[in-house]
Amino acid sequence: MLLRSLVYGLLIILLSGCLQTTVERPADDQRPLADTNPWQARGKMLVSTENERQTLRFIWSHLSEQQDRVELSDSLGLRSIILVRDSDEYYQENTQGQRILLSANTLEEPLANVLSSLPNDIARLMTGAKSADNRVASEVVRWSTSAQFATPEVLRVRFGDYGIKIMINQWDIGSSE
Repeated sequence: MLLRSLVYGLLIILLSGCLQTTVERPADDQRPLADTNPWQARGKMLVSTENERQTLRFIWSHLSEQQDRVELSDSLGLRSIILVRDSDEYYQENTQGQRILLSANTLEEPLANVLSSLPNDIARLMTGAKSADNRVASEVVRWSTSAQFATPEVLRVRFGDYGIKIMINQWDIGSSE
């Protein structure tokens, strides 16, 4: 009985310690990644609403301040879509490289609603910067240890009815494709 109480006590202490972790800030000699730098990030994201959750894999290529190319696929890689943002307009790119201007009714749910309410500066959020839109809340949960730039490894973004948890497992800075 005493042993069981001791084990439970240790588990509670360990779990409470895990709940109170602090977000490690990047070192002072690491500079933030600017919008002018091209970069590519690979990872997973969990898009959630009150009633639904969808896990997606992504390859996000930030080409310039005005252009992004995002390859999204389901967790098994069976379905995929390539989205291109060019000056705040979104296009779907087909396998031949042709772009079709997107409207909310051309995509399946939940992607259609997410895309229609997506913050204009979502690429800035990917780098750990704050949004210019005060209706968008973002938080870097964990920073990666890059030699040159401060880049997020895990971040959370909330806007409208949506929450996105983004886990980036690879950064290529200076690379756009």
